[in-house]
Amino acid sequence: MTFRADIQILRGLSVLLVVLFHLGFDSFKSGFLGVDVFFVISGFLMAVLYDHKDKLGFFKRRAMRLLPAYYVVIILTLIFSVILTTRNEAVQVFEQVYYGSFFASNIGFWTHNSYFSDRNFNPLLHLWSLGVEIQFYLLIPFLYFFIRKSKWLLVLLLLASLVLCFWATTVSPKTSFFITPFRIWEFLIGYCVAVFFASNGNICMKPRRYLGSIGLLALLMIPFFPVDGESKSFLIGHPGIFALAIAIATALVLACGMPKRIEQSLIGKTLVILGKYSYSIYLVHFPIIVIYNSEPFEGTQYGSNSIPDLLLLVTMISGASFLLYRLVEIRRWPIAFANRWGHIVVAASVSAVLLTSTVDYFQLNQLEQPEQLIFKAERDRSEYRCGKVFRILHIGEPVCELTGLSDKDASGSIMLAGNSHADAVKEVFRDIARENKLHLYFFVSNSTMNKNGHSPNFIIKQAVENDVSAIFVHQLAESFDYNTLSTLVSEADSYGIRVIYLEPVPVWENDIPQSMWMMSFSENNDFLLEKNIDDYYSDNSNIFNELENIAAGNFSRMNVGNIFCKPNCLYKSSSGAPLYFDNHHLTKTGSELLYPSVAQMISRLNSKS
Repeated sequence: MTFRADIQILRGLSVLLVVLFHLGFDSFKSGFLGVDVFFVISGFLMAVLYDHKDKLGFFKRRAMRLLPAYYVVIILTLIFSVILTTRNEAVQVFEQVYYGSFFASNIGFWTHNSYFSDRNFNPLLHLWSLGVEIQFYLLIPFLYFFIRKSKWLLVLLLLASLVLCFWATTVSPKTSFFITPFRIWEFLIGYCVAVFFASNGNICMKPRRYLGSIGLLALLMIPFFPVDGESKSFLIGHPGIFALAIAIATALVLACGMPKRIEQSLIGKTLVILGKYSYSIYLVHFPIIVIYNSEPFEGTQYGSNSIPDLLLLVTMISGASFLLYRLVEIRRWPIAFANRWGHIVVAASVSAVLLTSTVDYFQLNQLEQPEQLIFKAERDRSEYRCGKVFRILHIGEPVCELTGLSDKDASGSIMLAGNSHADAVKEVFRDIARENKLHLYFFVSNSTMNKNGHSPNFIIKQAVENDVSAIFVHQLAESFDYNTLSTLVSEADSYGIRVIYLEPVPVWENDIPQSMWMMSFSENNDFLLEKNIDDYYSDNSNIFNELENIAAGNFSRMNVGNIFCKPNCLYKSSSGAPLYFDNHHLTKTGSELLYPSVAQMISRLNSKS
């Protein structure tokens, strides 16, 4: 394939969009779509570069092209995180390094929050796309095998992946975003362009360069696309219709090229240069932004706080990209060295990463006990909702059973409904339900009992289908909706189902682990964690007044204020472990305070039934 400036321009434009998005520019909130452009280009190039007669050579060339810079960035990110951040942040990087070392960053982040959540400290979040890309490389020999039988099988596979992706977006946007099978269609669009509309990667449709101009214009409109990355709609969610539009626009440029006057313009030449450095820019920009903005327990912070900060970030990104490109990415190893020792370079890189991570892990365990407890609060919680295995094996199921009891061993069923606050206490309910030989059903959706979540009728339908005798409701105070709860109680009454409302837990103005960490340096910060029972009732007075209006015989409440506020509200256990992993979500340690009251209530209900 001859040099194609248009592909470099696409790369330059894509990385520019991604970097501006991560730098926090409001006008580039859809800049993450630049990654979709990279996927299409990658599919196109793999169709050109793959040689089925030399599979091992193909993978060696890909490895030597991508992995040295990849591992250098992983190692340096870990080192700077250990040096410049607290152990709370460093331990999170430790896990990211493990996944990244084995090209599974997308899977690692899929098991946590979505790409658009900034709760965790994720300086290696951007490696998710390289995980997807490298996993696609492993599939190329299989793709080629089927394509040799019929090129149209390629189109069928593309359409199947696209349909599955759009469907998955309506069920779990995070899954369609991170998991490779739901992204293959983007690579295959580029692959199809190379197979059907190009000759060894060269343009065959030069008379239709105007179509390439249309594609380029569509890509320039990316900042104006109203994409909601967490929406369960393939119309506005991601990946959805907008990702498809971007992929088609990229395909038009790959198939038809773009006018020479664009390639030779100042902007075009600038983008070509950015395209040349795009891989290095992509690798270094995100860790630099996230580590530079890091604050203890504040998660991932994008953007910059001032013009000087912005200029400094741009300078650091530019300098680091230049050095990575010149010293690592394009360094010309002798062919003999690459063939003989290339695998050793990769193995040594992996070993260095794992060794550095292990050292950091043991450093954490060498801290004083109070500090250890503070830093471990982030991990002192259960697997999210129903767990990933359930979501994979029971796609579309609205509820899961948490106790694992067989129908033969269970004497009845109860249900827990609510948002992330219910998720935080579900293990307490699970353990008590097991003791009482009861099934415990829990909703997959995190918006259950929210105004925009499942309807009360839907919740009751699930309760009836699973022979539930009582529904426990627990949620964030701000999510309380009187109409939803009162309707639920009314509908439940008609089926003889009890509804027990577990009152909200105290909510703090400041992050608990962060405040405890700050207080360990100065006793003058005690004001950060001051709250008593009167404050609790004052904070929740509107909810309690509305709860008084629900007088149905099947409704009851469980007092939480007297558990956590005696009279001063608790924020840590007697051993010093935080009861919250932020300012309002209980840790497993915190949720255990509810155990006696919940156990008494469930035992009473069980005895009546």
